[in-house]
Amino acid sequence: MRNQNYHTFDVKKCCEKKLGIVFRDGGEFNGWFYLGNKKVARITVPHGRKPIPPKTYKSMAIQLKLDTSDFDCLLDCSIDRVDYEQKLATKIK
Repeated sequence: MRNQNYHTFDVKKCCEKKLGIVFRDGGEFNGWFYLGNKKVARITVPHGRKPIPPKTYKSMAIQLKLDTSDFDCLLDCSIDRVDYEQKLATKIK
């Protein structure tokens, strides 16, 4: 788990660019990942550019239906949208 390497802003930008998640602004950023026309995963990202506590990092990974090592790979750019969709397809069935 590389939560100390990333800030909340990094997670938000990665989700927007790689996964196409559109965030709604409120008390926190909330966004949905759509697979086809179906809402499949929701992620909540805290505001700001602050380090991510371990529990929050793990929670964001679980919200995207990933384990922390896959979430690390998503943020490190080794997982793209196609790979993410394949991982989701195996977990949804």
